[in-house]
Amino acid sequence: MLPAMVLQARTVDPLVRFGSTRHFSTKRIRRLRAASKSTNAEPTRVGTCAQAPAANPMSASGPLAWYSRKLETHPFTTKCLTSGVIAGSGDALCQYLVHQNEADFGEAGSLEERYFRLDRHRTGRFVILGAFLVGPVVHLWYGRLATLVPGSSARQVMTRTFLDQACFAPLFLPTFMTNLMLLEGRPFAEVPGKIERDLPGALVTNWFLWIPAQMVNFGFVPLKYQVLFSNMTGFIWNTYLSWKTQDSDSGKAEVETVAESRM
Repeated sequence: MLPAMVLQARTVDPLVRFGSTRHFSTKRIRRLRAASKSTNAEPTRVGTCAQAPAANPMSASGPLAWYSRKLETHPFTTKCLTSGVIAGSGDALCQYLVHQNEADFGEAGSLEERYFRLDRHRTGRFVILGAFLVGPVVHLWYGRLATLVPGSSARQVMTRTFLDQACFAPLFLPTFMTNLMLLEGRPFAEVPGKIERDLPGALVTNWFLWIPAQMVNFGFVPLKYQVLFSNMTGFIWNTYLSWKTQDSDSGKAEVETVAESRM
């Protein structure tokens, strides 16, 4: 009973506590009332601070936070646009690396050829393929894989990786190469021979890179980020495939970058 009586005494008016106002001046009365209000309000302020909700990490600023918010509101469009941007950036990087390689080995002829100039038409083709072919197809394929083989156990991850590399990659890689060559303006009659010559080696190299990459992707990366992870891995894959479609009949080795099925 004593703690309750003490708590109740703290909440009553200080004038009641002292019984009368005769012995206090006006200023003293105001000071006592102000002190009483401050004492009574203090527990409420402490409790409010202790129960304040934690800050939402999604409200933070930055590219990843922006991407996460867009994935929540417009997942399909965001993945398509991101695939297009990364595919175009990967092609631009490959062009620059090839140019630097030629300059280092003295293959650049005139002074004008020693300065890097981006082939915008070629980069534009990769942006188109990334946004309108790679992004939509990979978005739907990963969603289908998650439905067919849900979960993140070792067996389920290996099963999804097997389906991706044994069924999807051998079909989509030549599809991408065919569309790229058609956008370049090559006759369709050249496509089968080019694919027959380049596909086996590209597919084997694809497995060396993408099997471990996809095991990490399917095992640890949330579904909404898996297309982004694949696009970033494809940034590396582009460096290899850039040599797979160069025109050997041309006097100058023109590198035609090909993005793998996730770029």
